[in-house]
Parts: sequence; structure tokens; C-alpha cells
Amino acid sequence: MARKTAKKTDRQMRSDLAKALHDRIVARICRLADAMVHMSSHHFRKLWKLRNTDLRLLTVLESEDSLSVNEISRRALLDQAWVSRSLRALERAKLVQRRKDPQDFRLTLITLTPRAREILDESRPYAEWSEKVLLNGVDEVELKRLLDLLESNTQGLLNALESLPKELRKDEK
Repeated sequence: MARKTAKKTDRQMRSDLAKALHDRIVARICRLADAMVHMSSHHFRKLWKLRNTDLRLLTVLESEDSLSVNEISRRALLDQAWVSRSLRALERAKLVQRRKDPQDFRLTLITLTPRAREILDESRPYAEWSEKVLLNGVDEVELKRLLDLLESNTQGLLNALESLPKELRKDEK
């Protein structure tokens, strides 16, 4: 009988593995991000009829006068086709506009409209309040330093994945 209790059952081993995956940093970040997206999506959809992705693209554009679709995609860490579709919807909503790049007429640049800037200004108090609640008891300076490092490492990982041979990339087989 003692021998039977010393061995872990398959169910216990699967449970231990699941707990180990559940505790992985990437899994935890994904859960936190999903929770934050869920909380804010209702708010942004109700007030401005915007999806979280739309707001993400607007905030990327806020930091520059204008950007190419490729650069927006890179900074937002989103697929370029998805960004293009989202930008068309934002253009129909009169939140972004397109113009030709004066240095390279083959490129189209995207800029925010005044209405988009108003929406971003209106959303700031909510973002500040939710961040204050979320960071209760957290060293904000240290967290931001770590997030900067994680963002940089994420870009490095994306670059490394893109350089893998096609046969090693599951999504392109």
C-alpha cells in the first residue's frame, strides 16, 4: 500500500504540469492582459464605440505626427493585415486620415484627426485611475523598467522567430 501512495498518478502528474504552466511568466502576463482588456473594452466600446485594438493604434499614432502602416504594426506588435483593416475602420469613423509621404510618394502615412485626439484626452482619466488601482503596492519605477526590458526582449524574440527557416515555423507550413 505504501508503494502505491509513493507513486504519483497520471492525473496528479498532469495537474502538476498544468500548475507549472499556469505559473509561467508568459501565462501570467497573458491572463493579466486578458483581464485588463476585458475591463476596459466595455468602457471604450460604450463611450466611443472603439475596440481595444483601435485604442492601441490611436495611442501608437499619438506619439508621432504620422506613421506608415508597417511602422504602426511594428510598434503595436500587431499583424500588418490586421492593422490595415483596423485603420480603414478608423478612417471611416474619421479618427485617422491618410496622406502621401512627401519624401516617398509610394508610402502612405497615417495621422490622427482632431476627434481622435479628443477621445484620447477623454480616456486619460480612466486610464490613470485604473493604473493607480492596479499598481497599488507596486514599485512603479521598477515595474516600468522591467516592462521596457520585456518589450525590448519581445521585439528581439519576434525578430528571431521571423528569421527561422520556414520548415521550423509551424504557422507557415
